[in-house]
Formats: sequence, C-alpha cells, structure tokens
Amino acid sequence: MPSSPRSPDAVTPEAASPGEERGTRSEEESQPGAPLLSALLELQTDFLRGGDPQRSLERWLTLLLGETGGEHGLLGVELQAPGVAPAPQLQVLASTPPGWGAALWEVPAWLTPGDAEPRSLQALVSLALSTGQPLSAEGPVKVPGSAPLPMPEPSPRSFRVLPLQAGDARTGFVGFTHRPGEATAEASEDLLLLLDVGDSLLRSRREAQQQEQTQQAAHHLQEELEALRQTLASVEDDLWIWNAPTRELRVSRRWREIAGYAENELAPTFDAWKQLCHPEDLPRIQSSLQAHAEGTTPHAEFEYRTRCKDGEWAWILSRARVAARDEQGKPIRIVGTDTDLTAMKRSEERLSALLLAIPDLIFRLRGDGTYIDFSCSTSERTLLAPEEFIGRNMRDLPMPQYLNDLWFSNLDRVLRDGALAVYEYELDMPQGRQSYEARVVRSGPDEVVSIIRNITERRLVEERQAQLIQAEKLASLGQMAAGLAHEINNPVSYVASNLRALDEYASAVGPLLRMLREFLEEPGTEPRTLSAEQLARMRQLWQQGELDELLSDMPELIQESLTGTRRIKEIAQSLRVFAREDDGQPQSVDVNEELESTLRMVSNELKYKCDVKRDFGPLPRITCFPTQLVQVFTNLLLNAAQAIETRGEIRIRTWQRDTEVVVEISDTGKGMTAETISKLFTPFFTTKPRGQGTGLGLSISRDIVNRHGGRIEVRSEPGKGSTFTVTLPLSPP
Repeated sequence: MPSSPRSPDAVTPEAASPGEERGTRSEEESQPGAPLLSALLELQTDFLRGGDPQRSLERWLTLLLGETGGEHGLLGVELQAPGVAPAPQLQVLASTPPGWGAALWEVPAWLTPGDAEPRSLQALVSLALSTGQPLSAEGPVKVPGSAPLPMPEPSPRSFRVLPLQAGDARTGFVGFTHRPGEATAEASEDLLLLLDVGDSLLRSRREAQQQEQTQQAAHHLQEELEALRQTLASVEDDLWIWNAPTRELRVSRRWREIAGYAENELAPTFDAWKQLCHPEDLPRIQSSLQAHAEGTTPHAEFEYRTRCKDGEWAWILSRARVAARDEQGKPIRIVGTDTDLTAMKRSEERLSALLLAIPDLIFRLRGDGTYIDFSCSTSERTLLAPEEFIGRNMRDLPMPQYLNDLWFSNLDRVLRDGALAVYEYELDMPQGRQSYEARVVRSGPDEVVSIIRNITERRLVEERQAQLIQAEKLASLGQMAAGLAHEINNPVSYVASNLRALDEYASAVGPLLRMLREFLEEPGTEPRTLSAEQLARMRQLWQQGELDELLSDMPELIQESLTGTRRIKEIAQSLRVFAREDDGQPQSVDVNEELESTLRMVSNELKYKCDVKRDFGPLPRITCFPTQLVQVFTNLLLNAAQAIETRGEIRIRTWQRDTEVVVEISDTGKGMTAETISKLFTPFFTTKPRGQGTGLGLSISRDIVNRHGGRIEVRSEPGKGSTFTVTLPLSPP
C-alpha cells in the first residue's frame, strides 16, 4: 500500500491551491465510481487468471492517467533491492503513449524546485526513490542543440513521480504529466485505490517471476541431479570408506561385483578385505597408505590383487585420501576409489605373450627419428646395445647413409599417408652380411612402430628355390629336347628342299635372262624388234628350262618355306620364354595367350598321343610372373600327355570367377589312386620310371601358384583320368 500519497503532507501546494474544490468534495463524491471499480476488478481478475501481465500494466496506467488528468505516464520497477551497491537499476514496464518514456528517459528536460540544471526522467525517478517521497518537476525544457522533444502542443508543464510502497517494501514507481494549474488529487480515494491495485499488480508480477525462477531453478537442479546420477551410474570405479579407529570398511556394490560376492557375503571390516588381498601386494599397500597418512604424498595410490569368489585374481587400482583426522592429526576416516584393471592386465599379458612369440626386433620412434622404445624376444644381435640407442636419433648412429635415406623417406610417407611401408635392406653385421625386412606403421600423430625381421635365411631358401626352378626348367627342356629337335627338323627339311628346287629353277632361267640382258644392252635408243633367230633361241631356252613348270611351282615353294620359317620362329620364341629367368617384377598378362604359347612349345609331345580341345573363356589380364606360370602349365600338360598310354584327349578350360582366373586341365589318362594324390606334391615323389623324372615338377608348380596367392587342386580316379585346377587372383598379394 503506497504510504506517501495517503499522507496529507504529501499534497504539495502546487497541487492543492488551484483545486480547493476537489479537497472539499462531499463524502459521496469522494467514493470510488462504479465504472472505475468495475474496470479495476476486471483488471485484477484477468491478471489472476493468467492474462498477459504487460497488457494489464498498460491498462492500469491508462486508468491512472484518466484519474489524474495526465496525457503521458510511465510505470517501472527497481531491479535491485534498495541500499545495495551499486545503485539499483530501473526498468520501465509500461509507457503511455508507447515509447514515450524511453524517448525521454535520459534527456535532461525537467527542473525540480531549487535545481539550476534540468534532470532526466531517470534522474527524477532515482531521486524520488532515494528519498521515498513524491517529487514534482517543471518542463520540458528545450535542450540547446538537441532535436525537438517528443511532446504534444501545448506541452505539459508538470511531471509527478510517486514511489509505490507497501509498508517498508518498495515495489516500484509511477510517473505522469499534467497541465499547469491542474491538481493531481493524490489524496482522493480513487487515486489511492488505483495505487493499491498498481502495487498489487507489481507485487503479483514479482511473485510470479520469483515463482517461475524458482521452478526453473528446481527444474535445472533436477536435471543436474539426474545427470549426476547417470554419471555416477556410468562410472566404472567403486567407492569405499575406511573408519580407522573402528576398522570398519564400507565398499560400494561395484567392488562386490568385481570380486563376485553378494551383499552379505563379506564382513564390512578392513581385516576381511585384507584377507582377500594377495600377500605379495600387502607391503606395497601399507607403504603407500603410511606415506600419505604422514603427509609425504598428496594421496595414496597402489595396485593390488584381490581374490574373487571363483578363485581367480582381480587386479584393482586404488586411490585414497584422508578425509578426517583427530586432534593429534591421525587419520580417522579415509575415502578412496577402486578401478578394475583386470581386463587391462590380461590384455597386457596377452600382448606380452604375443611380443615374445614374434621373432622380430620392434622399435618405437618419433617422427624426427628418435628411438623411444625397443623390444626383442630373440637373440638377434643389433648394431648397438638397446641402452645405447634408446633416446638417440637415427642420424647420430653409425648407419650407412643409404639406409638413413631409405628409412626417412618411408617414415615421412607413413606419417603423411598413414599407409604401411615395407622395404628390404642389407647390413654388414659382426656375423656377416645380413638381409632385413622392415615394416613401418603409424602409431600416433608423430610416432611410428617399426618391425625389423632378419630374412637372411629366407633369402638363401629363395635363392635355392630359384635354382631348383631353373633346374626343373632345364630338366623339362631336356625331356622335350628330342621332340623339339624333331619339331624343328620338319620345317627345316622342307625349307631346305624347297630352296634346292628354287636353286635349280634359278639355273634353268639363267640363260634366258642373260640373252634378254644382251638384247637390252645393245646401243641405241631407237625401237628394235627381235629377229627370227633371237626369237627361236628364246623359245628353245624356255622349253629347255621348263619355265612353265617353274612359274606354277614357285609360289607354292615360297609359301611353304615361309610357313616353315614361321614355325621355327614360334618354337624358338616359346623356348626363350620358357628358359628365361624372372627379373623379379610382376607383369600384366593374358592367361589365354600364355597357354597358347605353352601349347606351341609342347605340341610335339602332345600331337602324337592326344587331341587338344580348347575352351577358353574371356579373361581379364592378371598381374603375375609369366615365366613361372608357363612352367606350371608346361608341367601339367606334359604330365597329362604322359598319363595317356595310347591315344586320348586333353581339354583346357579357362573362365573368370569373381576376382579370380581359373585354368582347368583334364586328361583321359589312367588316373591316380587316393594314396598317390596324397603324395603328389611331395618333393622328389614321382610315378615315372627311374631316370625319367625329377619328382620336383608338381612340387615347384604348387609353390609357384601359392606365391601368386592362388591354389592348385587335383581330382582323379583310376581309369577315369585326372583334372588339375589352377586358381589365380587378378593381383598377387
């Protein structure tokens, strides 16, 4: 309830002297009118029912201006309690006309009694609130150099500010203008009622805001509590509290879950927990707790093993702090957390076992080439002892320059692209020159792991195997030598015979050509004719040389000779492809073309015993070592021919299956038993008579196919022939 407007002293002379008639109204006239009461009742009802608070305040300000006779007014509140530094902030809630208060809020345009300088509306309100008394000012005053004030004509000459206050609690303020000479009737019952309602609206608004803020705070607190509850529920650590004087130990449900015990299966005492600890870990636990209790360490931290209900050991990491001490400083309560390390420890054990099983040197290095860590589970000798290169840069070690360049080029590529780098190198070691294979993979933003394997023995095995492959090639060539000689002898024979016939034809046509040359060489350029004698001589030479027969035979002789030389060239090319050594680089080839080349080379071994049926499907080119594949196909075709005792058939089929190429070679030979098939790829095993086979053909063929990432399979039954299937990937691994 506003106190100052109710006081008779609050009525200023300016407000009372011109309007004595208002002060002398009859009691009936001073009673609130029915329209005002009805409007105020409707206003409060709408506000209490949840109407728009802003609209209610604007309607109340309009009613107030109607009662005071003013045309401009504003209603506001303090945002900070009085007497609290800094000075309270003011907020205008309603203004009539809209925006009027904001436009003049900070404009110094009003003069109070005794002031030489004009004040702004904000200053007037602050002064009235600081004194707690109504305040009047004259104006507005034109401010030199400023824009015209937003006031109607004729402008009001008086502005009144009333603090709204209920008891000792100030709720807000109201300000309004009126014409000079008009009284404000601040002591009238209508105005007092209006002020009471305005105070009620502001208090209700503030209480509603406080209630909303309280609800929001409660909702926010509830959300935080729920988040905290979910966080605690997701934490893998368990909590425990140890009361040292009573030796009581309380553990959370999580610890019992780790150990596998129900709630009532363990006594809540330190001694019961101690009995579950591994005896080897107890001294370390006691030392850590003692150091923290004496203040040496900020907290106690230790790992220990606890016996689970199933008899297994669980690894626990415990961190603890003293939560309370007695008067002598001795711990009386210790609070800690336990983290289950069992899975991590078992992973470390598996990793350690894996590292021990890897017969390699493992290095961890930074991007600049500095060695960070080293592991070796073998007796492999290194250029330096591990303690001599850990922490040092590779550039500072006695390494060959070419090896440093090779290493850093791969290191940069691995860190940049994240790809696996594999390279080989050789190094002179105390035990002799050694071959190594290095694999480098990125293990962090600026860190790699390098696995070094000694491949010296593998290189020796590969060299021996290459020698065996070459020896098998030579053996196959020796086996085919007689047939190849016969195969080459045939075209050589008829080419030589044709050349002899052509020589005789050349001798027969010689006299006629010489006579023709003599005729053409006679001097003179004038046209000449053959004499009867010359013409008769030419006819005689033509008949003696049998030149008619020569003209008919010569094209056929030349064509046969060309065919023979082409056949000789094909055999020579096939032999060169078969006998050449690999250069170590894979090539892109057509398997069908390689099969045709092989068939041309072994055709003499096949044509007298079998018919070759081709069923070549369209194939993509594959990446392989072609000379090695030709050797595989040669072995399979020769074996198929040798399995046919009299006359039979060899069928060759090719097709693509997904990302593989399949070659199937079948024969109608005598077939093999299951026992023979089980030994078929064993080195030096052969079913041929002594001296006719090395027993390495199929063994080497399988190794070649395996190195290509493929496989070779065989199906056979006695008397039903055999089928060998070679499957090759489009690209080798």
